[in-house]
Amino acid sequence: MWYIKADKSLAEQVLQYGEDVLRSPNMQAERNFMQHGSTDCFTHSICVAYMALRVAEVLHIKKIDKKSLVRGCLLHDFFLYDWHDKETACKFHTFRHPIVALKNAEKEFTLNKVERDIIRKHMFPLCFPLPKYKESYIITIADKCCAASEIWHLYSLEKVIHMLEGRIHTEIPELVFDTNPVYA
Repeated sequence: MWYIKADKSLAEQVLQYGEDVLRSPNMQAERNFMQHGSTDCFTHSICVAYMALRVAEVLHIKKIDKKSLVRGCLLHDFFLYDWHDKETACKFHTFRHPIVALKNAEKEFTLNKVERDIIRKHMFPLCFPLPKYKESYIITIADKCCAASEIWHLYSLEKVIHMLEGRIHTEIPELVFDTNPVYA
């Protein structure tokens, strides 16, 4: 298994641009919903935000709106239910959850057009319409990288997750993390 390098400056950007989202009680509630494998939605979302910044850096994508990228990534799966529970989950979750996540995010946050596009179109090419912004294409890559890691254990984001948790705990001390997390 490969380990993805933990970059402190990228973690700090996730905190800087996503602090209001990370403080949200509904974002915190995402810890109660499993996403892929043994990874909860909260952890998945912060990994996607980190990975999106990393993808933009590695691919030398210039002039991106980092704040919108981070906020959109943190909210891309803001559907707020356990999609594994067939009685409470929305039907056709894979195809409909971007719409549900966007509606929930719009109720709680003021979103700009880039953030809305990121949330609504992060499942491209599985779901249409096409992304409109560079940031929206970046999340399609980052989200699939993180999902693959969580499902197939191709590589580990454990070092990144632990660094992000440490930074979040230092910067936002009222947030409490599971003392025995299980990560892919």
